[in-house]
Amino acid sequence: MESEHSPVEREYSLSIPDRQLSDAAERVLGAAMRLFAEKGYQRTTVGEIQEAAGLTFGSGALYKHFPSKQAVLAEGVERFVESARAERGMLGALDQKSFAEALTSIAEAAMLGFERDRDALCIAWRDLESFPDLQEKVRTERIRATFDDFSEWLQGQADSERVLPHDSQAVAAVALSSLAFFQILKFLMHDTPAGIDEDRFVCAWTQTIAAALS
Repeated sequence: MESEHSPVEREYSLSIPDRQLSDAAERVLGAAMRLFAEKGYQRTTVGEIQEAAGLTFGSGALYKHFPSKQAVLAEGVERFVESARAERGMLGALDQKSFAEALTSIAEAAMLGFERDRDALCIAWRDLESFPDLQEKVRTERIRATFDDFSEWLQGQADSERVLPHDSQAVAAVALSSLAFFQILKFLMHDTPAGIDEDRFVCAWTQTIAAALS
């Protein structure tokens, strides 16, 4: 029997403009992703999701919006992938900025994205081994696609002689991995490398990459 669980208070949003769900379905999705991140997918019950979404614990109301608990997870993963795809669209609009200014914009957007998607990041890190299709979707359509698009942007900067020729794939791997590690350490260990704040990290990240490629 499912035990009672108090509603989760932390605000959360998975809104993507071109994926429309009813308000109630959005509440269910947000509540589920919070609970999956906090408790783990397997330990979260349908009743707990319903209660956290402001619905009656044992009502079965989740099934009015999603065919199963796994379908809720799949929608959350789809939103996670789409949010990164939308962010990558900004790369083409950065050519009016200096290379250093563009890097700062990229880093700041990445930091905001990590914060917005922290629940989905936690779920992807811990819970998707049991769902290889969803794990592969995150790996190819979010992680690998982000590295590929940033690498292509860096190569374009070199082709237009805004920066020195370089191994854009390797630089993209180093640059984006460092951004990810900073946020993962903050989320999992509640600390940052050397205890520095995000603004200092972004500034040093930008200066290091810009100097290396100038």
